[in-house]
Amino acid sequence: MKPAIKKLAAASIAALCMGVTAPASAITLLGEAPASSVIVAAGGLEWVYAAPCAGENPSCGVVQLHHGFQFATDDQWNASFASIVELVAAFTNADLSVKCAATYFSTEHDHCDIGDAESGYVWHSPLAPTDDHRNNPAAETFLVRGDDGGAVPEPESLALLGLGLAGLASTRRRKTA
Repeated sequence: MKPAIKKLAAASIAALCMGVTAPASAITLLGEAPASSVIVAAGGLEWVYAAPCAGENPSCGVVQLHHGFQFATDDQWNASFASIVELVAAFTNADLSVKCAATYFSTEHDHCDIGDAESGYVWHSPLAPTDDHRNNPAAETFLVRGDDGGAVPEPESLALLGLGLAGLASTRRRKTA
């Protein structure tokens, strides 16, 4: 066998042995709003466990952003979770199943590898123990929505601000005249 085919075969066998298989309905919900049962509220933000791979290339399957969910900033991570243990606990149900939203966000997968997250492989998270854990292409991806971290104001907000400043300038001119 060619080396590339051997690697692919070995990876497929390893995935089957670990029980990582995708049902026929994989990725059927891609782009739809995630069910409330897979959204975790923490630190005033909403979080989803979006994929068993890095959110962007290089990755074993990228993440599609939608419904206001974005990649988290370090500040958002730190405001919501104190540790990897706390993160994993937040996404683990009482019956030990995982609140996994991969079918809504992952372009390749419909499962989450909680064991990887438990080991600290959390993509672009300051909670990860090392840069290798944080930047690994196979690290788990979590998304956040809520605090937009200083997004550009909407045009309506800018218009209101402009009207307020114009009113102040007009009042000031009347007082000086």
